[in-house]
Amino acid sequence: MEITLREQILVSCRHLLSHLNRDPASASFGCFDRRYWAWKLTDFPESTFQRNVAPLAWYMNQPEAKNKSAIGRWIKQALLFTTRIQHRDGSFDQAYPFEHSYGATAFLLPDLITAYDAISDTLKEKERAYILKSLWKAADRLTTGSEKHDFIANHLAGAAFGLYKASNLLNNKKYLYKCNLIVDKILAKQSNEGWFPEYGGADPGYQTLCMYYLAQIFRAVPSDELRDALKTSLQFLQYFAHPDGTFGGEYGSRRTEIYYPGGIALLADQFPLAAALNDPMKASITEGTTTTVMDVDVGNLAPLLSNYILALEAPDSLTTFDPLPMDKNDIHQYFDLAGIAIHGNNHYYTIIGVSNGGVTKIYQRNPKRIILDDCGLLGTTQRGNLVTSQVSDPQAKIVVDDKTIQISTRLGFISSTSPNPANYLLLRLANLTFMRIPFLNEWIKKLLVNILIKKEDFLPIQRTRRIEFGQAKITVVDRINKDVSTDIIQLQMALKFSAIHMASSRYFSPSQCDIGDAINLDCDVLNHTGNITQSLQIDAKHSTVVRLL
Repeated sequence: MEITLREQILVSCRHLLSHLNRDPASASFGCFDRRYWAWKLTDFPESTFQRNVAPLAWYMNQPEAKNKSAIGRWIKQALLFTTRIQHRDGSFDQAYPFEHSYGATAFLLPDLITAYDAISDTLKEKERAYILKSLWKAADRLTTGSEKHDFIANHLAGAAFGLYKASNLLNNKKYLYKCNLIVDKILAKQSNEGWFPEYGGADPGYQTLCMYYLAQIFRAVPSDELRDALKTSLQFLQYFAHPDGTFGGEYGSRRTEIYYPGGIALLADQFPLAAALNDPMKASITEGTTTTVMDVDVGNLAPLLSNYILALEAPDSLTTFDPLPMDKNDIHQYFDLAGIAIHGNNHYYTIIGVSNGGVTKIYQRNPKRIILDDCGLLGTTQRGNLVTSQVSDPQAKIVVDDKTIQISTRLGFISSTSPNPANYLLLRLANLTFMRIPFLNEWIKKLLVNILIKKEDFLPIQRTRRIEFGQAKITVVDRINKDVSTDIIQLQMALKFSAIHMASSRYFSPSQCDIGDAINLDCDVLNHTGNITQSLQIDAKHSTVVRLL
């Protein structure tokens, strides 16, 4: 069933009104974190949910909004509530109390300004002063602060766009100056291959969110440098639109599969590659073949919904452009720095996450569907630890050419801890005490990133994957060598999973229903002999995956 872009936006905006506390008898009147104000299951309100005021500001002026004045009042209360949860230094909390998150502040500022602009003429002088002071404090925080635990391009792009909007609203040139400095920093970090770093690697999903912010800055303040960077980014992104309508995945540094359409739609009247991406991906959104606003939770609803609104209202795309790589008959592309290889012909389109241990996605061209979604080996040791080949191994050995890919990498441990009363108590004690010291807060945040996202903890178990590309058939041969006394009690392949902590990954898309059953490897042979070989033959012409003996 097709649901138009506008229909999805309208349904999601109505849903937002249930997330918003509209009760004037409540102390948290204006809060968007329903877990906090309604269910009372969390001990602080997540600030980034307040970004939802921006889509509501758009919805307020649509004919489907039954009561514009009521929605305007609720937006006002949401803005006033946001001022109350802001720290004195202008920052906001996202993950825990007293976090003082630069990224949360960066994401909030442009959307708060959008909402303020929509209702400013209805505000009393005192209300206007409260909100303007909050926006001024947030902009100052982005001007003087920085994100220290890693380089995250989409966060910085959000900060730059927020500062651009603040410079216009507050008539302060220092915000525009800082905006330009941040953009220069992002462009300086852009790889020659076209990608912007996300925790040290390329992540096509999050790069589309980065493009959302950079494209709006470019349309407002064009420059040759930013134009060139956007063009190079599009040259990279074009490879990650898949034949089945999905985008991105576990071959990226953050494993995300959300396509944010706004920035690319905004560029589609000037950049042929943007137009080439815009048309099929907007069709995927309408047809529901990709992850949409109907699939994500409130954590990603605001940015995705704002992207949909921008895509809906963007100028008409160019009508003449070259086909995307997924539609071409002979593709052999290797992004060495990103660690991603693409092979395709008239039968199949394949993306290999070389830097992530050989994640392998094979799509049939006709019909357009995924045949193999193999995110690596997933196993369990006799001690109950999860291990995987979906890791970035600095000692990996990689050979890539037009006919074959070979990747040798060690298996690593998966950090799969979940919150429990004990570790939550320790975290809150830390939040209320020594983590309120800024440098300790940043040190612990960097430590958590290294544990949950960048963990390097390997076993002396090596998986060598060799992929051979034929005209219609692809052969995948895995050889596992084990030089450790610890036994593996279960080992599987052909699974879809993510080996890192990333809240913005693992959303549903219908293609996941096309994935076959996992393949179990013989752990008795592996433990006894120290090695095992498993081969698959994928026939893209007949849409089959055959396990070879």
